[in-house]
Amino acid sequence: MHLLLIISLCTVAFNNNVYSSPISYEDVRGTPYTVGYDHRAITINGVRTMLISGAIHYPRSTPNMWPYIMKMAKQQGLNTIQTYVFWNLHEQKQGVLDFSGRANLSRFLQEAANAGLFVNLRIGPYICGEWTYGGLPVWLNQVPNMVLRSSSPAWEAAMKKFILEIIDYVTPYLAKNGGPIILAQIENEYGENDMAYVDWCGDLVSNELSSSLIPWLMCNGKSANSTIETCNGCNCLDSGWMDNHRRNFPNQPLLFTENEGWVQFWGEAVELRTTSDLAYSVAEWFAGGGAYHSYYMWFGGNNYERTASSSITTMYADDVCLHSDGTPNEPKYTQLSRLQHLIADHAEILLSQDANRTLIPYWNGTTWINSTRQFVYSYPPALHFIINQLNSTVNVLFDNQNISMIGQSVQIYDDNMALLWDSTNSSGINSNNTELVSIASGPLDWKIWSEPTVSNLPVVTSSKPFEQLNITNDETGYLWYRRNITLTDISSQTSVTVQTRQANSLLFFLDGKYLGETTNHGGKGPATTTIALDFSSFKINQQYLFEILSISLGCSTAIRSADNFDYKGIVGNVSINGQILPFDELNPWEHQIGLVGEYFQIYTEQGSTKVDWDSDWTKGINKSITWFQTRFNLDHLAKKDINANPILFDAQGLNRGHAFINGNDIGLYWLIQGACRNATRWCQQVQINCDKPTQRYYHIPSDWIMPTNNLLTIFDDSGAPSPQSVGFVQRIVTITNLF
Repeated sequence: MHLLLIISLCTVAFNNNVYSSPISYEDVRGTPYTVGYDHRAITINGVRTMLISGAIHYPRSTPNMWPYIMKMAKQQGLNTIQTYVFWNLHEQKQGVLDFSGRANLSRFLQEAANAGLFVNLRIGPYICGEWTYGGLPVWLNQVPNMVLRSSSPAWEAAMKKFILEIIDYVTPYLAKNGGPIILAQIENEYGENDMAYVDWCGDLVSNELSSSLIPWLMCNGKSANSTIETCNGCNCLDSGWMDNHRRNFPNQPLLFTENEGWVQFWGEAVELRTTSDLAYSVAEWFAGGGAYHSYYMWFGGNNYERTASSSITTMYADDVCLHSDGTPNEPKYTQLSRLQHLIADHAEILLSQDANRTLIPYWNGTTWINSTRQFVYSYPPALHFIINQLNSTVNVLFDNQNISMIGQSVQIYDDNMALLWDSTNSSGINSNNTELVSIASGPLDWKIWSEPTVSNLPVVTSSKPFEQLNITNDETGYLWYRRNITLTDISSQTSVTVQTRQANSLLFFLDGKYLGETTNHGGKGPATTTIALDFSSFKINQQYLFEILSISLGCSTAIRSADNFDYKGIVGNVSINGQILPFDELNPWEHQIGLVGEYFQIYTEQGSTKVDWDSDWTKGINKSITWFQTRFNLDHLAKKDINANPILFDAQGLNRGHAFINGNDIGLYWLIQGACRNATRWCQQVQINCDKPTQRYYHIPSDWIMPTNNLLTIFDDSGAPSPQSVGFVQRIVTITNLF
């Protein structure tokens, strides 16, 4: 009788079709359907459904990769994906929207629909996401009276305009039109106290955006009355968020928008979150009544071109269910797949009732006693989630069974006390299922071209140096500063001080001779950098051309109204031996936007012919601002499916710069060594590869590579010590025991 009651609550007929929770997109594809919510779950056509989601960002992969990624997501047990919308990708120039290539959001949404996946569209438009400038276009810096993420009229007007444009663009993919979009997000992790702005976000959702006919979310911070508050974190049960949310928002379901896989920082050893910790967090969430769970990320992909924010590596959130090159991260991929399929199989029963926590006794060595750290969530007649929150192994007593539980773990049983899943048990999963195989014919026949320090490109002059983004609009990461100086000291230890910014590198030249560099490789904010340069080979009281090449290493992703904009380049004075170079109309600073190699696009087939390459590539060893170029073929060992068996660029032998495959920038490479710290951060528990390059291998999307005659172009800004060590490998994947 009880089972019949459950089915009557969770099975509803619409248009002569009978849907059972969890409804999948296949059930409603192509016909208008409604999305709502009650206190327990998101509802599709009035039926509660369990949403098992993962974050996949369209510009961190390529269109030819999307069907493969969606297939792997569906296979692993997801029925929903989420993505941010990247404002500075779509509107780099004010008023000009771009939805081409990796910015083709409609194609991405269509691929999700093709795979039978719902979509949570997180528009923001501030997204953080370790994406340069948090997804905001830098031209906002030039808008009068702009105060980002605030009740500033200038900000609200710009934000509203973009969100309405995106909603108009994605309208065919909304649920009301039979599309996959069932949830949307406004703002992102807003923790400031401008409640007028929060209310404005809510009014925007309730009024201009109400025609979307889907629920809107605000995550991990302030939330407006017309939005659903959601959790971001490592564990939303242990943190107390779930209990607090029930008290504060009793009519809202429990939604977990970001279970953090976290990111990797340049100059630090690779950090990992253990499979057992992630599995514990996910299982606790569903046990405690969670009805939407999303991995951040599920597939992190890569920060191609210059899209990474300051400090962040090109591979993004590699230690998640699907590696940044698209290969399964075992045992995470399979262990969580087993849980997700189990949850989906029992979703109807889980969503038919509210979570009910019961304390159970543990053995203290003498007797059975109760505590608040061991308990069970039971969902009759099917599942029992037994949880040990202590960080030590204990024996617990449930249903007259003496059960040993490892610290911070979840075990799931059926009514017959058969163990269905254990968060700590990854047995039977082959975690060593990939190998790297060299697949490019060689040796590579290199040629070089040196980037000139002086060119005929247009310049902007000023008595004082301009801030970099004001000149470049972030359309290039490079800006040359030039002016004449007369040396009054020719010491080998001449001190040069520049007021600059974090995540910025400065290369110094005198009459074209490279003298040295300084690098602040992470963070945000002002930085005063000092370097000792050797001027001893020059003559005193003679005039020379002093040049500084500023290289942006990404804009900070942390954008708050209090500190507002990020900046790059020179933002104050330049001093030599303590003497400030004066602002002088007769001896101005010249600013050259970008590199000559960029201007001619020498990394493309057509552009490559516009400069005179030197076949004696050895002249480029350890020489700064040098371009290298060669061609390569994939040999017979290369497997044809390079989405499932991805090809990687091995940057061993280089220093720092960008590599282009057939004209496509695979992102910043940097062979900086990764140091281990005394403690891990955030959700991570393990550090590996201490004192090795933070990232050695760089993913090449399948769209960008051909079987033969591939053009490889490298710009190394700091000097490549051994370019002949560069190569290509393919990650060969053997998938076993997936479920």
